[in-house]
Amino acid sequence: MKSLFRIRRAPSIFVFPLHMGGSNGSSLELAAIFTPPYNAGRYGISLTNSPRQADVVLLVGSLTPKMAGPVLDLLASLPDDVKLLQVGSDATAAAPFGRSYAAFGPLKQGLPSGEEAAEGKGFFLPPGKSITAYIAGAPPDPEVIIEAILDACR
Repeated sequence: MKSLFRIRRAPSIFVFPLHMGGSNGSSLELAAIFTPPYNAGRYGISLTNSPRQADVVLLVGSLTPKMAGPVLDLLASLPDDVKLLQVGSDATAAAPFGRSYAAFGPLKQGLPSGEEAAEGKGFFLPPGKSITAYIAGAPPDPEVIIEAILDACR
């Protein structure tokens, strides 16, 4: 946390949390970054209601069947300069829901291989999009989330 105090105040960073399903552990920690002990607002971090106005999109939770279509459509419509951060182990590795019928697993980068495309396995980011950072933890600490957002926008 001490390293965060050394960062000089930068222009505002607008964050849009995209809840893809799964548990709410990471969502609760994300809400905690705006509470008095952490106060992300002092670093210029604020939430926005529109993903098209966001500088950072936080991908929270495991990708579920009902959210797969809307999430991929939303990611395809984002400008190319938007940073994508996967928050928590459920978004990065689909843990502990990876083998469940109710979760597709994490979003993958690149193009599907011939085998994956034939079997319809996995969901891949739209072309031109990439994950900027992975925030590990189940759920990650609020300090780690704030630091990852600031590092992604430097």
